[in-house]
Amino acid sequence: MRDEIAMYALKPIVSLSDTLHRTKTMYEMRNIHEERSRDDHTEAVKEIVPDITEQVISFLKSPLPEYDALEARQEKILAQIAELKTQVSTLCDLLKQPNHITVVNENDESQELVNMNLIINVNPKMPPYSALALQQVWNDIDIKLQNYVHSSINEKVPLIHQPVIHSPRNNVINLSVIWKNVEDLELVSGLYGSPVNGETNFLRYISRLINAHNYENSDCLENVNRIDTILDLCHSIHFQSTLKKKQDVLSLIADKLDRNSFGKKEPDIADIAVWSTIKQNFPKCPPKLEKWFEAFEKCFNQ
Repeated sequence: MRDEIAMYALKPIVSLSDTLHRTKTMYEMRNIHEERSRDDHTEAVKEIVPDITEQVISFLKSPLPEYDALEARQEKILAQIAELKTQVSTLCDLLKQPNHITVVNENDESQELVNMNLIINVNPKMPPYSALALQQVWNDIDIKLQNYVHSSINEKVPLIHQPVIHSPRNNVINLSVIWKNVEDLELVSGLYGSPVNGETNFLRYISRLINAHNYENSDCLENVNRIDTILDLCHSIHFQSTLKKKQDVLSLIADKLDRNSFGKKEPDIADIAVWSTIKQNFPKCPPKLEKWFEAFEKCFNQ
């Protein structure tokens, strides 16, 4: 029995002697209460556990290929972040520079001299009045007109000519006007190029030649869209079959025009296109645009 200390000692009911006299048996079994041998499984566990611990420690100490790849990737990312930081710092330094530096560059670009030769085919029934208006409005450009009559025209043509305005900056546009039997104005763009049709598209083209007069350079997108819409409506008037339909389109144009801007700002190509369209298609100006038309008539025919 186990040697334990009890709170209350009890007298054993049966007292066994230290030595038991056993009878002889046929088969004798091992006493399970005797001390177990050292080859028991408990001893094996005691030997296995330290061995596993040593293996785990050795495994953790040895470097893995995955760790090396991860470390190399992290170093590459850190190098990219450092390069990005340098680029951002450079951009910040550029943005901190005064705004007048950019303005000077823009002015230098807009001050490049212009010397162009343009050819347009026009129908005598629809004279390009816009060319006359541009001569009066664009005082920084010399628009030199030359008239030619094509063999398809047998009648008298309304030759257009205005005194040449000599620009102090020597910007020149040599515009050759060929009176020809065509349906609409044609801007000839090279020997093998397709012509640009329509007076409004001619105005778009010529405005893009001069940075100072290119309406698309405006920061106000609403004004750019307004000019484009007016130019498209002016072009569509030429394809209306009746005077009533043309008047309906002109009414839409009048709603989009800034009719109170005369004298406050330089007329833009939308004003020029509407003025020329009215002169070409309407024997009498609608009352809605009468004051506006008279003011620009005086301005463009000085």
